[in-house]
Amino acid sequence: MHIMKKSLSIVTSFLGVVIATAVVASEGGHGAEEYTFMADWLPLLVNFAIIVGLLVFFLRKPVRDMFKNRTAEIAKAMEDSREARERALAALAEMERKARDMDAETRTMIADAQVRGEKDKQALIEEGRKIVRDIQEQVKIGADIEVQKAKADLAIEASRLAVDLAEGKIKEKITGQDHERIVKDYIASVGGRG
Repeated sequence: MHIMKKSLSIVTSFLGVVIATAVVASEGGHGAEEYTFMADWLPLLVNFAIIVGLLVFFLRKPVRDMFKNRTAEIAKAMEDSREARERALAALAEMERKARDMDAETRTMIADAQVRGEKDKQALIEEGRKIVRDIQEQVKIGADIEVQKAKADLAIEASRLAVDLAEGKIKEKITGQDHERIVKDYIASVGGRG
């Protein structure tokens, strides 16, 4: 950029000189006389040729460097753009690969979850069946105990009733003499042990 500014200042300086020379040459004092090629135009053409020659001489290298630098900048920009495109394509490919991997991993996780869910379901069903069997067994044991208890209670009640019934019948059939004889036999048996 610095070379470009320097070249523009040189060009504007030379253009200023050319314009000044042309103005001075045109006012050369000829007045109303007819212009001749050799007298009027030749100095202008020589001045123009000198100015163009000087411009070419002084501006050749800066202009060449400017175009060379601009070409290098464009080439570098194109290379940077190509590298950025390659990086973007690589990143896109990586993202697509990760998306495919994530999709496959998600499918695997879903399949694993379904298998685990089915196993858990079967385990829960089996556990439920075991609990039902345990409860049925406990109910049966409880029922058996209650039946045994009821039988025992019935046997006790039946024996009480039988004793009461027998006592009632004995009282009806026993006479006073039978009573005395039983008491004497009891006293004799208790007395004989002592």
